[in-house]
Amino acid sequence: MKKDKKITKSNFFPDYSYFERAINYPYPTPDYAYSFFKGKFIQGIHLDLEKRIPILSVGSNRAPMQLERKFSINQDLCVTPAILYNSDIVYAASISAYGSIPATQWPSINTEVELNVLWLTQEQLNVMHLTEAVGIAYNFVKMNSGTVKIKDFQFNGDVYGYVALAGSFPFKANKPYRLSEINGINVNLKSINEEAALVFLMNFLEPKQSNLSKWIKKVIDDKDYRLNLHTLLKSQAIKPNNPNWENIEVVMNGAMIL
Repeated sequence: MKKDKKITKSNFFPDYSYFERAINYPYPTPDYAYSFFKGKFIQGIHLDLEKRIPILSVGSNRAPMQLERKFSINQDLCVTPAILYNSDIVYAASISAYGSIPATQWPSINTEVELNVLWLTQEQLNVMHLTEAVGIAYNFVKMNSGTVKIKDFQFNGDVYGYVALAGSFPFKANKPYRLSEINGINVNLKSINEEAALVFLMNFLEPKQSNLSKWIKKVIDDKDYRLNLHTLLKSQAIKPNNPNWENIEVVMNGAMIL
């Protein structure tokens, strides 16, 4: 596999305020393969991927900024571009500890979206399970054969991922909205950005609140409040018919981030 030159200038590690972090989800992401290798962020594939586990990244796990937060730049990992077929990426019926509405998959015939695959060791996968709160916020899943294509090389093995346990939030007409930051073709759902989605959700959950920044700060700082929102959102969630994945049982070691 070709190794490309080191990236010396990048906008992929922005220094966001709490509000910017919430509204800029799913964050700047390269359209090429990249690695964290020997403490550096480098374009190209610089690791042996054969013994690593491929994880489809549908939201912020595509972004160097988020991967640095979860693993640090000193953990070797690799990300490669991929295409997801017959699914779209929509807003989950959930809200994260940093105030964003996270992403999840939604079956959509003939839709193709540009994503990537994150290649992890078994130890790194355990960390990812904890950050995704598997069994509480997300299910760990195996993608159906043929639904994910790695762009840079041929791969015929299984690809795994995470799907929101509750399902998607129904914005209008009992339908999910897709993330406008995720490029796709043959899309069938309305696209909005994260800030617009958060305003919609705030108006739904707190009709008397008009200050998005103040509301997001409360979501971040007040864990009990945030978990109560999760319960309400779960009661409103819609789940897909004929999903393109199957749930996989996992065993984790460590404390989840909720």
